[in-house]
Amino acid sequence: MPFENENTYLRMVEAGKEEEFHKKYEAALKEAETLFHKEYPNIIADDVVESKKIKDISPIDGSEIATFQLASEESVNRAVEMLHRSYKGWYNLGYMKRAMTFLKAADMLSEQKFKFAAILTYENGKNRYEAIGDVDEAIDFMRFYAINLIENQGFIKLTGKAYKNEESMSVMKPYGVFGVISPFNFFSIGVGMSSGPLVTGNAVILKPSSDIPLSLYLWVRLMHEAGVPKEVLAYVSGSGGIVGRHIVESKKVAGIVFTGSRDVGLDIQRKSIDNGPKVVITEMGGKDAIIVSNKADLDKAVEGVVRAAFGFAGQKCSACSLLYVHKDVYDEFMKRLKARTEQIKPDDPRKRETFLNPVINKEAYEKFISLKPEYNKGKILTGGHELKRPGFYVEPTIVTDLPKDAYIARNEIFLPVLSVFKCDSIEEAVDDINSMDYGLTGGIFTEDPKEIQYYFDNVEVGVLYANRKSGGSTGAMVGSQPFVGWKLSGVSGKGTGSYYYLMQFLREQAQTIAH
Repeated sequence: MPFENENTYLRMVEAGKEEEFHKKYEAALKEAETLFHKEYPNIIADDVVESKKIKDISPIDGSEIATFQLASEESVNRAVEMLHRSYKGWYNLGYMKRAMTFLKAADMLSEQKFKFAAILTYENGKNRYEAIGDVDEAIDFMRFYAINLIENQGFIKLTGKAYKNEESMSVMKPYGVFGVISPFNFFSIGVGMSSGPLVTGNAVILKPSSDIPLSLYLWVRLMHEAGVPKEVLAYVSGSGGIVGRHIVESKKVAGIVFTGSRDVGLDIQRKSIDNGPKVVITEMGGKDAIIVSNKADLDKAVEGVVRAAFGFAGQKCSACSLLYVHKDVYDEFMKRLKARTEQIKPDDPRKRETFLNPVINKEAYEKFISLKPEYNKGKILTGGHELKRPGFYVEPTIVTDLPKDAYIARNEIFLPVLSVFKCDSIEEAVDDINSMDYGLTGGIFTEDPKEIQYYFDNVEVGVLYANRKSGGSTGAMVGSQPFVGWKLSGVSGKGTGSYYYLMQFLREQAQTIAH
């Protein structure tokens, strides 16, 4: 049962069906609208309606998409109790049943992928190419983990004979309940974070980002329809202060899977020690850098940097927000980079030609504005302005001549802002990258194999690319590029979409029978 990436857009283009792709997406935009202006419940086996609500707001124009529930402490506790009672029954169905349920669900999501992509365009502002890629990745996670579980026979293995009259085996078993706290920027991350613990026999309480509750709500409904018992997958929207805190503090939650900011991730780790021990798997962002050597193909490098820095408005953990350009090619490269960036105009992501979408919400928009004094500590090469129109649109921004310790050069800001430094050598750039707190993704552009090897051998970063025009530090594909953070970017050292990911949700039990 070989794994293959979904790759919808690429496959359709290669098959001469690009216009069909656009027609399906545009029809899905209309279908998505039929789901708006409704109220959606939390799902704790049954539908649960709370007294307080959350509004799902579109970054396209600031309009209201739908209403969701602000979960109470009682609802969170009820969900955890239910999941804790039920997970063993789900595990005892056997790994083949669980894996086949996930493969069925992945096929169901594939059939509805244009609808989900259209919803994402409205919810987090992704253009059609980014949105379909996001849904494709979710499908990939579901299939990859199911196949990985089958290939490893549920992680059950006969072990050695210590004595002639004994038979022994190692059985990997679930911990129990995992809390999944997912981010706004990728639907697929929420799906992947939930799929890992769930397919291995744990139960999951999913708290979606308040910026994309609808897409994950519909995914949970799909999973239940595919055969995942409602008693082992709960959907609880609400605030981090209530839902997140109670998940972390509950004695009956065995583990936390979190993607988000460093401060919140570290706080979860601290609290999990006080209320544990718990398995804590966190991905806490990055300050991702690309190096452009004096031996680079500059046209390739310009495109790779632009796509990595400004794709999805820089709101990716893997986005390039830091650039090192060798002094010998600096002037020429920056001239080309400026010209290419100025071709990019933020616009409505529903339009076929739109590359740069709005930022996620009013807070992100205002953050861009509040950082203008930081931009002015250097030289704004291009951009630096917000757009005065409905929605949350800002210009792609390049800042040069910054102090090395400038705030925007050392911290993840999650905006389409690129800080640029001139360097004397690859070694100098690598040393500076290694001085960072983060170590998620990175890239290099050079035609010299020795420079590539030096970079791979010495940079302290989990995901590396060389000469990737489609995205110099972005675009990890499930099964090909495990997405793993080093240092403060992640704590487990095991990447999503990798062969090692599932075992984090299992604990070993040695079983011996003497005869």
